[in-house]
Amino acid sequence: MILFRRLVFPLCLLAGALLTAVAGVLHPDLPLDGAAQLAEIARRETWRTVHWTFLFAFPLVLTGFVGVVGWHVGTAGERAARAGLILATFAYGLWVIIVAFMGGAGWSLAQSFAVSNAGMTATRAVFVFDMVRPFALVAQREAAFALGIATVLFGWGVLEGRVLPRWLGGAGVVSGALGIALALLFREDTKADQAAFVLPVLWQLATGVVLLRLSAAND
Repeated sequence: MILFRRLVFPLCLLAGALLTAVAGVLHPDLPLDGAAQLAEIARRETWRTVHWTFLFAFPLVLTGFVGVVGWHVGTAGERAARAGLILATFAYGLWVIIVAFMGGAGWSLAQSFAVSNAGMTATRAVFVFDMVRPFALVAQREAAFALGIATVLFGWGVLEGRVLPRWLGGAGVVSGALGIALALLFREDTKADQAAFVLPVLWQLATGVVLLRLSAAND
């Protein structure tokens, strides 16, 4: 039980953030046109693998965040850390929408498009994709905004709790604030908006490493 409390949560956070980062690096850039996107998706044999990597990573990150909250129970940072967990759960729930759509429906529509030889089936596939994808992108932008707030709250909790390095708290506040700014300022179909996830995920990686080292040192 002691080993579980000390190591499993940090390992989950580190593994989840690492899988998210790897999936993000492996995810191909897509053209803007819907038909071109479906054609590109159909050519990518690893498309579903990349998206399943995202989907398996998200619960691990949230599990790891429970450990972050655990470090702050009974400290001045507990309330901010708990609020961060709530916002992070909301953010990842929204992020699942775009990932599940692109990995499931997007892949299925791409296969229909690829084998239809530009006939009526291809036209319908592009139509459905173009109609539904904007909804998923809106969810993605809101997820980036919520994850930015969650990261700020976690950083605030670290600064107030004074049980983890203060640089980690400051990095959380800055990373989250930049993520919020990118989500607010850029459209959901831009690379800049997608970049809103980058710094919060990097902060998760750093936090996982710090918690793992502290947990090992206290064993």
